[in-house]
Amino acid sequence: MLKQDPVENLFAFICSSNNNIQRITGMVEKLCETYGNHLLTYEDVAYYTFPSIESLAEVKVESKLRTLGFGYRAKFIQQSAAKIMKNGGRDWLLNLRTVSYLEAKSSLMTLPGIGAKVADCICLMSLNHSVAIPVDTHVFQIAKANYVPHLSQTKSVTDKVYNEISAHFQSLFGTYAGWAHSVLFSADLRHLRVPPPVAKKRNATDVTKEKPALGRAQRKKK
Repeated sequence: MLKQDPVENLFAFICSSNNNIQRITGMVEKLCETYGNHLLTYEDVAYYTFPSIESLAEVKVESKLRTLGFGYRAKFIQQSAAKIMKNGGRDWLLNLRTVSYLEAKSSLMTLPGIGAKVADCICLMSLNHSVAIPVDTHVFQIAKANYVPHLSQTKSVTDKVYNEISAHFQSLFGTYAGWAHSVLFSADLRHLRVPPPVAKKRNATDVTKEKPALGRAQRKKK
């Protein structure tokens, strides 16, 4: 989860804007089918590589992606790819692993369609900045309920609230705050929750069997 390819991670998160997991998955698959290279077909399912930055930077990409249902994200994908290429391509992205977290986040936020949350997601999940705390709706609710109670009446995540929650988690969990975030985030997702174990019912026979053993232990102690 925290060691993803930065190119795939970045463009997948641009697709995530105001979207659900099913649609994001569909968009990533369309990107691969349209601009990736065919790897193999197995049991009638074709598999493709993720597109290169160069292929997504082409001017015609935006109009093509709009016809595929990407909406306004089409522009952000093409423009971000073009800017990354201007900055130095994949090497520029990989170099963000070697700079400070704040510098990496600021650099990512210069790309079209990438705000604070998406930048933090990329920093945490593909650039080795484990201190990053992406604050989305789930994390906002977790923070209000268990960590920052004075925000209980706050309705939305403003820049100030975002930074306050990030700083609070970082003060609690230090360098690995992002790992703690990922555990808390996953635990809050309904489809990932593990039901509590059912306690084994004890019957009269079990209790009866225990009594002589306790009695022997007590007599021996005396």
